[in-house]
Amino acid sequence: MSNSTTLLDTISSTQANKEVVVNALVDAESPAALWGRHDSTSSGLTWGYYGGPYGGNAIANGTLTLTASTTNYVYADNVTGAVSVNTTGVPTGKIPLYTIVTGTSTVTSYTDNRSYAPYAVVPAPGNTPYDMLMYFPGVPANSAIMGRAIIPRAVTINSGASGYASAEVAATASTTLTITRNGTSIGTVTFAAASTTGTVSITSTVTTAAGDIIRIVNQGTADATLASISVTLTGLR
Repeated sequence: MSNSTTLLDTISSTQANKEVVVNALVDAESPAALWGRHDSTSSGLTWGYYGGPYGGNAIANGTLTLTASTTNYVYADNVTGAVSVNTTGVPTGKIPLYTIVTGTSTVTSYTDNRSYAPYAVVPAPGNTPYDMLMYFPGVPANSAIMGRAIIPRAVTINSGASGYASAEVAATASTTLTITRNGTSIGTVTFAAASTTGTVSITSTVTTAAGDIIRIVNQGTADATLASISVTLTGLR
């Protein structure tokens, strides 16, 4: 409903084909039913749920098998939207859906833990951009630490070209900077000879923890001219 004046179609007691209006209303509101209990497929220790769109993923209707005589925790993956259940609790970062108490063969009670917000308005955890900017003025020395960032939360830096790099003054010869996490190499930034644009390459996907240190380190023999270098690493949180 929309305040005291509704924007929705309403049903009068005398109109024909009431089911047409009801079905149209349900269709319009169906995105809010994502992961909701699907009554017709729920029986005994089988828990049915509705699917729907989640980000770029299409979640199908499905069912879960609950464990008898305990508390079951139903949750969705924060990236894919896939639904799972366990008896230990909702894993960190996942989306809580239902807490279900079971008897020997049936559900005895359940709590709906969902909170609705349009995906386009509130990005799912793991899909929010997180950029790490570092800058070094002038010409760096041999093996100089050119940038250092402490990461305050879990951030995923995907493998491949996860970032950008540029310099005010071009390199004389091909130059490779090393990207490290807590002192271990996770990738490189390469400037070709005579180029002011660098290429970021992450060796394999990295997920940081709070307190991790990301550094950009110069090569052992510094290029004579490469100077005033900016590097931005791109991640998701």
